Amino acid sequence: MSTSLTVRPSWQVFCLTPQLQSFYDAVAKMKAVKDPTNPDSWAYWVETHRANCPHGVSYFMAWHRGFIHRFEAKLRELSGDASLVLPYWNYYDTPAIPPEFLDSTSPLYRGDRTGTDVTGALSYDAFADTVIRFQRGKSHAFETITESRPHNLVHNLIGGAMSSIRISPRDPLFWVHHANIDRLWVAWLKAGGGRKEPLPTNTYWSGDLYYGPAVSGMPRVWTTDTTTYLGYRYDDETMPSPSTSAAMAASALATSRTPLRPATRVSVPFGKSRALSLDEQSMNVDVALSATDTARVRSLMLQPAAADATQDGPVRVVLDGVHLTGLGHKGGYFYNVYLNLPAQPGTGKAAGAYLLGSVGAFEISVAQMKASMKGMHGMPDMAATPASQGHGTRLVFPATEVLQRIWPDNLDKLSVSFVRVDGRKQPTKGVVMKVDAFRVEADPSM
Repeated sequence: MSTSLTVRPSWQVFCLTPQLQSFYDAVAKMKAVKDPTNPDSWAYWVETHRANCPHGVSYFMAWHRGFIHRFEAKLRELSGDASLVLPYWNYYDTPAIPPEFLDSTSPLYRGDRTGTDVTGALSYDAFADTVIRFQRGKSHAFETITESRPHNLVHNLIGGAMSSIRISPRDPLFWVHHANIDRLWVAWLKAGGGRKEPLPTNTYWSGDLYYGPAVSGMPRVWTTDTTTYLGYRYDDETMPSPSTSAAMAASALATSRTPLRPATRVSVPFGKSRALSLDEQSMNVDVALSATDTARVRSLMLQPAAADATQDGPVRVVLDGVHLTGLGHKGGYFYNVYLNLPAQPGTGKAAGAYLLGSVGAFEISVAQMKASMKGMHGMPDMAATPASQGHGTRLVFPATEVLQRIWPDNLDKLSVSFVRVDGRKQPTKGVVMKVDAFRVEADPSM
């Protein structure tokens, strides 16, 4: 148990200290070691993440807290600087990639990044007053929402290695990104207002976290807070909000004045499938409902919410046979998927009320990994199973809760919008994602 605390600063503070050179030195040393079984090598940590990281399942945040803590200790060891800590990238304040990561002479540089700004990833959903539960499987759970947004979306917009779960730690941005996700967990819990995680004595924290054969594991209970066992805190442990994040407040204001739903491009009958190709343009899919379909959907909307938030729900948007093109694998984009998004902003609900989830290169890489592993449970907001037809993977976006939230007066159709978000002002044009079979389906009404 630690008796003194180290302080992890923001990158903007850290880059002005002598520890920046220590960080450079440690990263360069690790990249020079080519043996992936040696924890002194960068490759060891990439492989450990690929083989063990729990994405879309419980302990996503706990595992990564321990992972970056062990990595930080290795940086300190290799640099010989006892004061070296892992900084965090506070993209809620500075959403552009820090310049030190863009210097081609620096060990922090990667030439495969396709985005330079993550403003479009910065959701505040996890910090709402209604998000008071921590663990996955509960409705409105902090871990679930934070992993989806901003975590996944930041991966998407940076692109390159960061857009694939299998190799994302190759990019040094991975580490300062995950330090920030860790900081947001601290800030959320510290904010109070009924926010809580299971008590350290709860069996939820039983068991250990594994970090490969050459690095010590960690009891899960050690990750319940950063101070008791891990010995660190952050220089800023407050939750972000649009009122305190100048860049996002300006972005939100601009967004509120622009059209929401893209022009209709394609249509499909309810319960039927059609192929889709997604490119740099946003797309709207109108799903026509017959009178019988409308009655069935209305009936399902009256059902109480499922107790298990990991279930798909009785009404869902299904994407079968999802696969990326060569351009799509490069990342730098994602699509927010909305249901019945208004064509123009008004005085009613915010766009987030219509949000089903998001999909980009990172989510697809996670879905593919989960589909290849037996015994893994799907994500509450986007489940993944092997594709039922063609090649690619299968994504499911539960839609019942959104329908209950927006309660549309007119149900002659459902409109599913794929709204493109990019990590740079001038995205590359071309198809990035193909879907063998898109459809909206529902269980039989009761």
